[in-house]
Amino acid sequence: MPTSSTPKQAVQRLLRPKRQSLPADFLFGVGTADHQCEAFDPRFPDVWDDWEARHPLRHPGQACCQTRGRATDFWNRYPEDVELARQLGAKAFRFSIAWARVEPEPGRFSQAALDHYRRLVDTIIAAGMEPIVTLMHFVWPRHVEERGGLRAPSFPDWFGEYTARVRDALGDRARYWITINEPNALVFGYLKPFWMQAYAWPPGLPPSADDSESMRATAEVIRNLFKANREARRVLRSGPGGERRLVSANGYYLGLPDRFWRVPFPLMHLVDWRARSEKGWNEEEWVLREGRIVARPTRAENRLLTLLARGGSLPLLRPLARVLADLHRFGAMFSFVAANWWHLGMRGDLPTFLCPPDCRDQQDYVAFDYYFGTPLLVQIGTLMEVLERRYNSAPIWPAGLYGALRYFKDLFPDKPIFIIENGVAAECGDKKRARYLRDHVREVQHARQDGVNVIGHLAWSLTTNREWGLPTGAHGDFGLYHVDLDGDPELVRHPTFAALAYRTIIRRRGA
Repeated sequence: MPTSSTPKQAVQRLLRPKRQSLPADFLFGVGTADHQCEAFDPRFPDVWDDWEARHPLRHPGQACCQTRGRATDFWNRYPEDVELARQLGAKAFRFSIAWARVEPEPGRFSQAALDHYRRLVDTIIAAGMEPIVTLMHFVWPRHVEERGGLRAPSFPDWFGEYTARVRDALGDRARYWITINEPNALVFGYLKPFWMQAYAWPPGLPPSADDSESMRATAEVIRNLFKANREARRVLRSGPGGERRLVSANGYYLGLPDRFWRVPFPLMHLVDWRARSEKGWNEEEWVLREGRIVARPTRAENRLLTLLARGGSLPLLRPLARVLADLHRFGAMFSFVAANWWHLGMRGDLPTFLCPPDCRDQQDYVAFDYYFGTPLLVQIGTLMEVLERRYNSAPIWPAGLYGALRYFKDLFPDKPIFIIENGVAAECGDKKRARYLRDHVREVQHARQDGVNVIGHLAWSLTTNREWGLPTGAHGDFGLYHVDLDGDPELVRHPTFAALAYRTIIRRRGA
């Protein structure tokens, strides 16, 4: 897992002024997620439980799917884990609600489940931490999927009804809310990149689905996610105490070199699909530059790209044409992650068929996740490992986090910024994990000194967990506390060197 930087960036780091400590109200913390940590209960299946059952683990290197089983038994052992976070010095504790537990059948809500999460929130507050509530962390109930899932026209309404019940239970106690975890990753349940043989996420499309159906499904999901976020925020901001509840959704952000995006790529195939089918947006109006919208290519550039894409009449152009075609396909698919379309929609920079006007600016703070990146063109391809959850070979670039913070400041100058997830798997070595945390927190400190209003950093994750179908092992273990999920019947939490390093960072208010 290489750490990358350019000579210019190394010099810039040397010339930076001395780092200042982060303020006392800066929220250092940790995160968990319901499916990854709570034990499986057959009474409350979610879409990932069904996905894991349909994709059994066949060999140790397979990406899918290890069932969660007991996971870390967080449902029963949350007091212990909250205490571990308190011992780190954390001031924020993020967890997610299991929608399937709260609404086991359509329209029937479980007061027992809501009371459980209220006790969890009370425990977090009693430990001196701010609860951060995530409403949907990659999973939704089986009964939602059976009625159309994220594509269903009624999905935003279903999500709003569920949100209202959670608000009534926890709204007087929780200030920070996440509606949807990494919405820009959810599209990979409907979109299959050309280099992947199978869908990376549930629910997947039938084998008979062609590219047009995939594009249609992806467009429907993107639009519905924006509408669901708007509805959830409306619900959370209404009612008693609504003005104090702060709502956002955390998009996944990859750090990429600026010069990579100087080649004009379409923002996404969806624009081309829409243009062909309804004579709407022209894909030439949308190109990608590190997640930003920039001017369309010149006519000369377009003629050159067209000539190369067709191979031209000159044999010497044919190898270049093949390279360009592969690069074009790579860039177009890559854009679903790297283009950061979720935040572009929040700013109003997506076409309205993807993000309706009333869905824009539906966030009270900017939330995002940052794990990997590279400033080196030769390492761009290794970022594809992230999509298939092979984290051990993904490149590490701490300066990419600084770039992300500056980018979001430019995008939303009046909004505070919260880093919701940041961490690395245990396979790179415990001491390197500690260095990872220190290096990334240093970038946060530099961003604060440079005027970026970043208000928090959450380490992912508090404990070992079921990392979305990955076999148990160091390659998928992001925990500050290690748990032998399959070999230890007691599920003992063991502190790692990374946990000790994060505790020191929190105590010093910086790295």
